[in-house]
Amino acid sequence: MKIAFYNVTATSIHGGLETYCWEVGRALARRGHEVSIIAGDRGDAWHQEVALHQFAFRPEKEWPDLGVRFRRLAERLSFARASLDHLLASGYDAVIVNKPFDFPILWRARQRGLRAITLFRSGGTDFFPGDRCFAGAIQHWVSSSRYNARQVQGRYGRSVEVIHNGVDVDVFHPAARDAAFRADMGAGQEDLLIASVGRLVGWKGIRIIIEALAGLPDQIRFVVVGSGPEEQALRLQAAALAIVDRVHFAGHVDHAKLPCLLTQCDLFVQPSVGEEAFGISVVEAMACGLPVLASNNGGLPEIVVEGETGSLLPPGDVQCWRKAISHLAGERRLLRERGAAGRLRAERNFSWAANAGRHEAILESSACAAS
Repeated sequence: MKIAFYNVTATSIHGGLETYCWEVGRALARRGHEVSIIAGDRGDAWHQEVALHQFAFRPEKEWPDLGVRFRRLAERLSFARASLDHLLASGYDAVIVNKPFDFPILWRARQRGLRAITLFRSGGTDFFPGDRCFAGAIQHWVSSSRYNARQVQGRYGRSVEVIHNGVDVDVFHPAARDAAFRADMGAGQEDLLIASVGRLVGWKGIRIIIEALAGLPDQIRFVVVGSGPEEQALRLQAAALAIVDRVHFAGHVDHAKLPCLLTQCDLFVQPSVGEEAFGISVVEAMACGLPVLASNNGGLPEIVVEGETGSLLPPGDVQCWRKAISHLAGERRLLRERGAAGRLRAERNFSWAANAGRHEAILESSACAAS
């Protein structure tokens, strides 16, 4: 089949949604399909197995500030104007979108003769007024978690299949410790090195860990991987708490280099105060053999098994997070056991190959039914 993943940010942002597009796309290409990414004209391809088609768009920050959803819809509509002719002329058998903001282009493409199978794979709730008017352009509905599926069903009244995100367990795997690498992140061999990975925005809750850290022993260190508008505020917070030397801001780390960094850490945290639909970085950390502390919200309870691969904690409760980190810092055997359990769970339950296989089954059964 000729399959397109349509997402304006697929090359300009390195987040969970973008990882999904490239990794499932590559896994489908390895299964013999012709796969393309249709993205905005910023950034480069992640993998050579997948073709990349890029088109101009006006970024959301350049639109009038009439709310986040207005800006994102305007951004997507500007991208749609530039990419519509390609979508119609390329003869795709299937088109996969990830945001309701892309419903209008599929609706318009249908009016102009698009015959491709359409699949909406949601990992969030970026609904907007009027989106249901365009939902008829979607044939198949998929979500990355049961939690998110319930939200989509409630919004559109459609049956939604759950396909959890995955990880390349051959790339993300445990490895030997490197004292020099840990030292570069401000941690000694006997220190407990905590890691987080993601965009530095307020709802990710990184400030909770920094505040918790201030009440913990000096031997507990924190590496923050990612960039974003919250970074300066987080740096100022660490300075105000006099723990600058214990918080290492690694900035953006290429996805290919992320496994090396994670394997040098002892514990992964996902302290989101907003709701995570899934949490791909959590699965990647588990695949590297790290136990996880995660907020008990959204789709995270579908990943982390309480008391087995880590713990689920109240979002925003600094005292609970501090207590959980302190407990694990004093139980290194428990850290190793939960890390090993996380690796096993990642191998058994989360992989891009399995994810691609389920997408393939949906698309091919639909193609057979139409023929």
